[in-house]
Amino acid sequence: MNLIEIKEGKVSLLVPNPKDYEKNGKFDPSWAPVFYNPRMKLNRDISVLIVSVIKPKSIIDALSASGIRGLRYYIEVGGVEKLILNDKNPLATELIRKNIEKNKVEAQITTRDANSLLYEVKAEFVDIDPFGSPSPFILSSINSVINKGYVAFTATDLSALECSSKSSARRKYDLICDKLSFSKEAGIRGLIAKVIRESAILEKAAYPVFSFYFDYYYRVVFRVESGAKKADNLLSKQGYYYECPKCGLREASEYLEKKKCPKCGIDMKKYGPAWLGTLWEKDFVEKMRDKLNDFSYLDNYFTINKLLDIIIKESKYDNPYYRIDILSSYLKRNIPKREYIIKCLGSASVTHFDYRGIKSDKGMDEVNECIKKLTS
Repeated sequence: MNLIEIKEGKVSLLVPNPKDYEKNGKFDPSWAPVFYNPRMKLNRDISVLIVSVIKPKSIIDALSASGIRGLRYYIEVGGVEKLILNDKNPLATELIRKNIEKNKVEAQITTRDANSLLYEVKAEFVDIDPFGSPSPFILSSINSVINKGYVAFTATDLSALECSSKSSARRKYDLICDKLSFSKEAGIRGLIAKVIRESAILEKAAYPVFSFYFDYYYRVVFRVESGAKKADNLLSKQGYYYECPKCGLREASEYLEKKKCPKCGIDMKKYGPAWLGTLWEKDFVEKMRDKLNDFSYLDNYFTINKLLDIIIKESKYDNPYYRIDILSSYLKRNIPKREYIIKCLGSASVTHFDYRGIKSDKGMDEVNECIKKLTS
């Protein structure tokens, strides 16, 4: 395996030379013998920031590949006394060994099936960053995290979570769904609901403290606490979203049912079971914002700063975002500027999920009135 050296954060990393695995001038990280995806750098940058807030003494990176994620936690956050880097690919663990020696990191390297390992070991922070769906690893990772510890999941299978593929949505996440206008947010709520249900099996409550969508993936961090009653309380905050495909009217309900739009009289689209609560804990996000200044060396510093700015604003609103372009088309009006809609509503913000969307505690009728007013 021909290796090249790259730099990410404060880590010098050996990875397979991408040029050796190109096909027709193109390269996909999955084609290399050990996976390293440069497009996930922002995910890892934000994860380093998150771990700096949590300050765990023990970390498990269950799907390590090159080892970059765990290495960055150890070097850039510090205070890690126990680091387990695992990958069932022996070529990956061989490369991890070279990378920890290169960076003078103390870590335990294992070549195990991730689920098998996670049913045997415990940690304050468990990271699940798969190529595709995290579903096969949810129960084992919740089992592995200690009480009041944290677990983080990445999901790249947005076609399932957004319900572009209904069969995958049902198979992987128990979702019965149609694609909604706010599908980017619905998808992350579907993922959160799945984690909450899996945690409840073990009488644990998984509280979402930070979530975001970027590029082609979701990233969600949970604080996990023991207790059947806590788990039951979170389960009670799951339900179904309904949306009229003709006028955009939306409702949320605890139950799955066949709903007709009270305005149009046609069947409404549905999505669920989904998490109906907040996507962020305000204190956690503010701590991230405060810590960000310690990471001004990051290539994505300004992108993260902007993302946190938007999330802090939209975290005031629990309702899913409205697509201004879609509502305008239902009304047969031109699309007003997003900032004008926000000013008209008085209580609204932009959303990081979709540049065409806004978050608000106002109802659809009020949003529509603003669109009419601004395009009259």
